[in-house]
Amino acid sequence: MKEKEFRDHVMCDICHRKIDTSGLPLFWTVKFQRWGIDYKAVARQDGLATFLGGHAELAQVMGADEDMAERVGEEREITVCEICAGKEMLPIYALALEKE
Repeated sequence: MKEKEFRDHVMCDICHRKIDTSGLPLFWTVKFQRWGIDYKAVARQDGLATFLGGHAELAQVMGADEDMAERVGEEREITVCEICAGKEMLPIYALALEKE
């Protein structure tokens, strides 16, 4: 990680302290992506598998190769110091929305 990128990660997004406050020179970057299932595409693929005798692998090759899920919102990345990383987990949506 070069200096410019490193400067974006010097503060923990959980405790809002510098990442080396604990004395441990370690930190995490966590990326969040939220996805929504396209039930119509799933139903079409499942229907093709049923038509082909329940062979999902064959349907995968023969099908239209549609996206089964689409990204909802933007990808988010947070920085977590080593101390916060070892603490009790917060709900994913709380962590993902932390930077807003």
